[in-house]
Amino acid sequence: AEHVTLTDVAALVNMSTSSFSRFIKIRTGKNFIDCLNEIRVSAVARLLVDEPTHTIADIAYKCGFNNISNFNRIFKRLRGFTPQQFREQFVKKRIIV
Repeated sequence: AEHVTLTDVAALVNMSTSSFSRFIKIRTGKNFIDCLNEIRVSAVARLLVDEPTHTIADIAYKCGFNNISNFNRIFKRLRGFTPQQFREQFVKKRIIV
C-alpha cells in the first residue's frame, strides 16, 4: 500500500536507478512500473476472492492503487476482466461442500 518508487527499490538493492531499471527490463522484459502493477493486481485478485465483503475500491487502495479508474484499466488489461467481473466469475465457480 506504500508509495513505491524506482529510486527507493534501487537503493534497497544497492544499485543505481538506471542500473536497476536496466536489470528489471532484461530479467522480466517489462519496465519497473509494469512489474509493480502486476504484483499489485495479483494482490488485488487474491483479496477480491478472500475478502468478498470488502469493496473493490478499498481493496485497490489497500494494494497501492490511488486512482480507481486507472486501477480498473490496468486490472482489465492484465486479467481480461474488470475487477467486478473477476469477482463474480470466481464466486460462480466456487463450490461449497
